[in-house]
Amino acid sequence: MKKYILFIFKINLLLLLFPLHLLFAYDHQYPPSWDEFQSNEGWKLIKETERVKIYNKQLDAYPLPAVKAEILSDVKMDRLLDAAWLVEKSKVVFPNAYITDAGIYHRRGKTSYTAYQIIDIPFLAPRLYQFNSIRHGNSIHWVSADTVNAAYNLDELLLPPVNFGSWNVEKMGNQSKLTYRLCTDPGGNIPLWVVKQANQYNLPLLLIDLEAYAQKK
Repeated sequence: MKKYILFIFKINLLLLLFPLHLLFAYDHQYPPSWDEFQSNEGWKLIKETERVKIYNKQLDAYPLPAVKAEILSDVKMDRLLDAAWLVEKSKVVFPNAYITDAGIYHRRGKTSYTAYQIIDIPFLAPRLYQFNSIRHGNSIHWVSADTVNAAYNLDELLLPPVNFGSWNVEKMGNQSKLTYRLCTDPGGNIPLWVVKQANQYNLPLLLIDLEAYAQKK
């Protein structure tokens, strides 16, 4: 009888742990360079505006350097991260990011979802970004989702071959430090120097727009 009870206990434990295993092992398979990407070492300051600092770092596996942007804000940390988590409201949160549509394919509880964004920059083919996001602690991580079928004509959209990144907030004195990291290759025939210049121009707007939305909530 004791062996039977122990057997049932083990089966129930496996059933409880199995979905969690899938969540981290399948939906959120981090790229090989993730630890290097998240490390604070090796970033080079390339631009500094009145409030935003932009850095880049060359990762071994990718042709385009990863980028990082930082801003100090008077908005509370949880409000900033809540705003970054609202992917279905991306058009409102990030009005300068050329997002024409965004939504969630599948939500797994309150801390994980598979989502998409369509970014349509003038004079370029629109891009469909599909990604798995997970929120834990003071961070949001996302990685490309390659197996999702979108309700769009994929002949009219480019699927970027590389896309992963993160949002992070931390307390800095009486302020919140918001950090955005991104490694992406938009695909197509865009020259590398154009992508680099676009990042330097758009990243400050991205952080300031998110802060403005969070401040209103």
